[in-house]
Amino acid sequence: MGVSVERYNLIETNILLDRFLTYREVFTEYFKTIKVIERGEALRYETYSRLVENYMINVHQFIKLCNSYVVKYHLEKSFLAEALNNYFVSIISALDCLDIDNNLVDHRRLEAAKKKIHASEEKFMKSIGRLAN
Repeated sequence: MGVSVERYNLIETNILLDRFLTYREVFTEYFKTIKVIERGEALRYETYSRLVENYMINVHQFIKLCNSYVVKYHLEKSFLAEALNNYFVSIISALDCLDIDNNLVDHRRLEAAKKKIHASEEKFMKSIGRLAN
C-alpha cells in the first residue's frame, strides 16, 4: 500500500508541476498583452484594468490549486510552501508597474518584476526537486 500512496503523491506532484508551467505561460501572455495594449493594437475594450482583473482571476485559481496540494501533503511550513508564497507575491506585485487610471506602464518596474518572477520560479522548481529526493 505504501508504494501506491507514493505513486499517487508523485502523480499529483507532476500535475502540480504541469499546472505551474501552464500558468507560467498564461502569466507570460499577460505581459505580452501589456505591450499590445500600449501600442494600441488591442481590442477597444481591452484595457489595463480589464487585464488586471483577468490576471488576478488566474492568480486566485492557481493559488487555490497550490493550497490544496500543500494542505493535502501537510507542507504548510515547507520550503515548497515558502517558494510558492514568494512566487505569488512576485506575480501579484508585478502589477505595480501598471497605472490603470492613466493607462500607463512603468517599463523599468515591469522588467524588474519579470526578473523577480523568474527568480521565484527557479526557487519553486528547486523546491519541487527537494520533494522528489
